[in-house]
Amino acid sequence: MPSARPDEIPPPSQALHAAVRFGQRLQRLVDVVRPEERQRYTDGEIAAYVGVTPQYVNKLRHGKSVPTLDKAVRLAEFFRIESADYFMKTDGDPAVRAVERRLRALENARADRPVAEQHGAGTGADEGDIWRELQQKHGVMEIAMRAEKLSPEARKAVLAIVDQILGSDSDPSTSPGV
Repeated sequence: MPSARPDEIPPPSQALHAAVRFGQRLQRLVDVVRPEERQRYTDGEIAAYVGVTPQYVNKLRHGKSVPTLDKAVRLAEFFRIESADYFMKTDGDPAVRAVERRLRALENARADRPVAEQHGAGTGADEGDIWRELQQKHGVMEIAMRAEKLSPEARKAVLAIVDQILGSDSDPSTSPGV
């Protein structure tokens, strides 16, 4: 089925699916990205930053609505993720996979698992500790120093291989075409 033109309203099933996906992803961020010394951000804190009501944030978390693009961008900023694409793209999209790796890294760091099990960098206060551990215990600095001698094409190929390896630990049932 062809997708709707930008000036058309998507069919109800597409809009419902988008709202549910948005809600699941927002809830994941609420569950994982935490303020210091507290369990999680409140709907009120999120709402104040985004410029909406706490009730609307609750509605978003429960998949009852999809915000405007500017509100999705503000949510991404609040949770310190690179792009609002995380809320809207499919599970196999590189932007979604990158955020999920970071979220898993945060979860693993809180569970005191070694960085080798984390497959990525964290966000917030944990990021510095994770980066230092990567440098000291896992040879990241040595890899970076050697990569400096590669041509731009070779570095791009190495990054593609790393992305492929990191992506191989994702759930195959969520990959496109499955």
